[in-house]
Amino acid sequence: MPKRGCPFADAAPLQLKVRVGPKELSRGACAERYSREIFDLSGAASIACSSCVRAVDGKAVCGQCERALCRRCMHTCWGCGAVACALCSLVDCSDVCEKALCASCAMFEA
Repeated sequence: MPKRGCPFADAAPLQLKVRVGPKELSRGACAERYSREIFDLSGAASIACSSCVRAVDGKAVCGQCERALCRRCMHTCWGCGAVACALCSLVDCSDVCEKALCASCAMFEA
């Protein structure tokens, strides 16, 4: 059985797979922000967040596993106020506000 013909003929654009890597992203619409977050322009080595691999903007570390965290990935425990990463915290979204519990406090809540 022959293949079915293309209903769009020559009017359809070519669909090619394109690999988008760091070089292409650094030239795009968010080039300045991407370059500032991912590549350290000063030449010094920067510490990456353990959750999202962005450059860490402070000295925040997880209270449980002591991994470096950026401001976006920090979860403050509702019970004791400790800082925890996404792997060491339990987030409860059932209420109106989101509650995060560190591994130590989550053990007592269960």
